[in-house]
Amino acid sequence: MNHPALASRLVGLTNCQHLRHKGMYVLSVPEPTDFHDSFDATAYWCTKTQKPLGPDGGAAHADTCKGGRECCSHQHE
Repeated sequence: MNHPALASRLVGLTNCQHLRHKGMYVLSVPEPTDFHDSFDATAYWCTKTQKPLGPDGGAAHADTCKGGRECCSHQHE
């Protein structure tokens, strides 16, 4: 069975490849007219730990899971 690649407007190529959020598993496209609040209430987790914390004990979040963290692996590596 072929599964579509995980994609997200919240997680990009500069983020760790182990960063996930539940929106990555929804196969629908949001309506362009939908209201999007600027407050980020997305719940992120790390696939290495399966928790909202990375292996280094830091928060799993799009703002923090990127270059500079020892546990970070980029998409293009």
